[in-house]
Amino acid sequence: MYSRNGSFAVAFMVVFIFLAAEAGNAADSTSPDKPSVSAKPTSTVTYTVVATGLAGPRGLVFGPSGELYVVEQSGGSIAKVTLDTLDTRVTRIAKGFSDPHDLAIDAKGNLYVADSAANRVAQISPAGVVTTYISAVEFPVDLDFNPQGELLVCELYRGRVVAFKGREMARVIASGLQWPHGLAFGRFGEVFINENTGNRIIKVSSDGKVQRIAEVERPVGLVLGRSGDFYVAQPRVGKVSKIKPDGTRITLLEGLREPRDPAFDAAGNLYVAETRTGRILKLSGNY
Repeated sequence: MYSRNGSFAVAFMVVFIFLAAEAGNAADSTSPDKPSVSAKPTSTVTYTVVATGLAGPRGLVFGPSGELYVVEQSGGSIAKVTLDTLDTRVTRIAKGFSDPHDLAIDAKGNLYVADSAANRVAQISPAGVVTTYISAVEFPVDLDFNPQGELLVCELYRGRVVAFKGREMARVIASGLQWPHGLAFGRFGEVFINENTGNRIIKVSSDGKVQRIAEVERPVGLVLGRSGDFYVAQPRVGKVSKIKPDGTRITLLEGLREPRDPAFDAAGNLYVAETRTGRILKLSGNY
């Protein structure tokens, strides 16, 4: 996506299990070189609640004018959040989706929806017209446009990431993955992918080589910051973590209730959806 807060909560809450049965683990295609994965203590990060009352929010993406679009997974709708310190407004712009998971946006302002249970990628025009953009993708859960303009799709149960040029599939980025659930892009053509049930982040280089970047428990959503660090949500354990390029994990926030899909705005502020509480959080502090 173009870009993916507060006291700590008192206690961890049990998070809900995915609706579908857990897929079997695929073969490990990781290269032998394995970076450090040591964990560091929780940093001094807090949050501010910037939006409430959303029905299972996730899949954050910022539009060109700073508006925040969000999937309402349990409501089957897409909302626009106009962030204002005095008057934050939530507007539903489309509905009727089946267990939607994620969003992407193109340069023309078209939104793309991972309409997961419908096995399609839908498109919402700036005028609000909903059409099927790509059909016959198997439970798509994450979308992102790479620098070349291809739309990458994580097919969760098929265990692969595919790239589409327009509406046609151009190539398979990686296959044999263990529930791919998050995408980010490097400066040299690399694709970074969460493996949710594989409990790790991997890098796929432009020549197809696969390398483990870090071990992370059940990651969902991935964004690369200006610093070169990765930011990932861990809904099963209620954390938002930072991953250094060498694989070191730093817990930014914990005790959250199903955080998902961190995203940066144009100014470099970091936001995350808290799915169970229906809130959007804005992080503050040294992250």
